[in-house]
Amino acid sequence: MANEDHLAILRQGVDVWNQWREKVFDVNINLNSANLSAMNLFMFNLNNICLNEADLSGTDLSESNLSKASLRKANLENANLSYAELDETDLRQAIFHKANLSKASLRKADLRRANLIEANLSKANLSKANLSEAYLLMANLNGSVLAGANLNRAMLNCANLIEADFNCATLHEANLFRTQALGTIFTTAELTGSCLEDWNINSFTKLDYINCHYIYLKSGQQERRPSNGNFAPGEFTKLFQKVQETVDLIFNNGIDWQAFLTSFQKLQVKCGGEELSIQAIENKNDGAFVIRVNVPTDANKAEVEKYLKREYELALVALEEKYQLQLQGKDEQIEIYRKQSTDLTEIVKLLAGRATYDLRNSQIGGSLINAETVNTDEIGGNIHNNNA
Repeated sequence: MANEDHLAILRQGVDVWNQWREKVFDVNINLNSANLSAMNLFMFNLNNICLNEADLSGTDLSESNLSKASLRKANLENANLSYAELDETDLRQAIFHKANLSKASLRKADLRRANLIEANLSKANLSKANLSEAYLLMANLNGSVLAGANLNRAMLNCANLIEADFNCATLHEANLFRTQALGTIFTTAELTGSCLEDWNINSFTKLDYINCHYIYLKSGQQERRPSNGNFAPGEFTKLFQKVQETVDLIFNNGIDWQAFLTSFQKLQVKCGGEELSIQAIENKNDGAFVIRVNVPTDANKAEVEKYLKREYELALVALEEKYQLQLQGKDEQIEIYRKQSTDLTEIVKLLAGRATYDLRNSQIGGSLINAETVNTDEIGGNIHNNNA
């Protein structure tokens, strides 16, 4: 429990407290479990004191000195720690939900299993900090420094990592699901076993000299790459530099190509004629298709995916109404009519952009194709745009 004498001095304000600290710098100050919620502790000297399990929710700690302090399991939800000094501070399992840590210094801080969900860490210095198993879901790390930091098994789902510096950081088995990593530096970082599902990177994202044996493209350790063995040196970088300007569209229940064409053409108009093309079409053999779309370097890939999916669903509804009118509601004929639209020759005719797909004399799923018409039932492999 907190020392009541220490608490009484603290409540007298910053001048009294800081002067007292200068006189008794060698005293062990105990504020464990203290209720300091919503207090104004702006510029307080709190370095090297104990605040374990203290309630600091909504407290103004901006520009305060908390270096080498102990705040294990402390509640700092919605607290303001902007410009605060937290170097080498023990913050294990502390709660920083929606806290403001912008431009704070957390060098070598211990944040193992800390809750940083929706926290603002923009331009914070977390170099060599320990964030193992920390929760950084939807956190803002824009422009922050995490060089040499330990983020093993950290949860970074939907976090903003734009222009952050992860040079030499370890992200072993970290979850980077839908992270925004535009212009982010991962040079010499460790990414073995991490999940990179739907992460958003661009040509400014630095992936040089990555140390990575394997990754997963889906959560739950699914879609391992490579499927067996480990990446050869430099192979990870080549893989992601090759596809970093694409959007992968997944259709789990088959695809209506006419509806896709309609949505794709609308996207071209929306992008003002910028080059868009299909890089690859992959049949997963379980009714699912993956279409990889090349997009401009500066495109917002998340918005492109959202727009295409929305327009595709609208096109499906419109086509369904058309089928009903033309075939007078006969379900069995509707199914036949719709199945015809999955003919791969339709893909060749309908796909927009500069790319062309010539299936004649091509080998798909182990069979040589000489016919002009190839049904999706016959496909066991993938179609690739060699011009992409």
